[in-house]
Amino acid sequence: MRPKVYFFSLKKGDDRSRLGDGLRRILSLKGTLDFIKNDALVALKLSFGEKDNKGHLSADLIRPVVDSVLSLKAKPFLIETNTLYKGDRQNAVDHINLALRHGYGKLSIPIVIADGLRGEEGKEVSINGPLLKNARIARGALSADSLIGIAHATGHMLSSYGGAIKNIGMGLATRSGKQIQHSNTKPKVGRDKCTACRSCIEGCPSDAIIIRDDKAFIDEKKCVGCAECIVKCAFDAIGISWSEGSGNMQKKMSEYAFAVLKSKAGKSFFINFAIDITKDCDCMEKEGNIIAEDVGILASGDIVALDLATIDTINDRAGRDVFMEAYPSLDWRVQIEHACDIGLGSKDYELEMI
Repeated sequence: MRPKVYFFSLKKGDDRSRLGDGLRRILSLKGTLDFIKNDALVALKLSFGEKDNKGHLSADLIRPVVDSVLSLKAKPFLIETNTLYKGDRQNAVDHINLALRHGYGKLSIPIVIADGLRGEEGKEVSINGPLLKNARIARGALSADSLIGIAHATGHMLSSYGGAIKNIGMGLATRSGKQIQHSNTKPKVGRDKCTACRSCIEGCPSDAIIIRDDKAFIDEKKCVGCAECIVKCAFDAIGISWSEGSGNMQKKMSEYAFAVLKSKAGKSFFINFAIDITKDCDCMEKEGNIIAEDVGILASGDIVALDLATIDTINDRAGRDVFMEAYPSLDWRVQIEHACDIGLGSKDYELEMI
């Protein structure tokens, strides 16, 4: 049976306040949230947006999800992980403070940064994928009883499109897991910033780092590319490599989503907000450039069907492929095809209007 994707449409000129009613109708449908049990710890995964970003989903938009979970006598909490790049979401303290500044405290539910204070709390999940044998997932995400992914569908500079798969695959990886997805090379030490404090040496699981000429030095032959040194360095002296091509990055992202959802079979649901559809994602510290008009809300228990339906609906409304137009050298279909190949979900969906 084809997976259903529920679609609440928002037409040009419609009042956005209708989105709350539409989302409530979706969540009240039989079977949508039946997996949530009494007293269950339910992770609501979204992005809090970067500093000065205006496109991130507001607390008011996700209020219906919180209310629906509470009505089932379960225990919802907002879940996120620390970013790999430098900014206000690189550690849990700054990250939570940013979330509060962006208004998420008004939901009156806990905020959990699932990979710990500095992004070091994770667990290796065996997946035996075509590219990756293991994935480093935030421990808090694996400990949750169930999961609701809440994504803002946008363009993306590395994957052309970012939605539900990116929200889960990249969004619930540890910082080292994010590095693995983005790069096929080893970290490098910036000698101008290194203080030889030895924190990276203490954190290296393969004894690949020594002090040479009063600076840290990484032996590439011993380095396993885990990026724990990046996590441990408090001086931004160990560089992030973004060398992975878009195709492999998208495939790794799908494999990471598979790793997260491996323990959440039948215990997850996904929502895409197709509004304020910008060229870049909410990780940008600026207001994004709109590339398509608002479409509405799409939701499904199948993460692949949801992302494909979201892309199809946006492009059908626009009369062109807005994501390929924004990034002509990138192909969003890679993440969809690979996700299907590894059994993450289905491309053959049934769209049900709400």
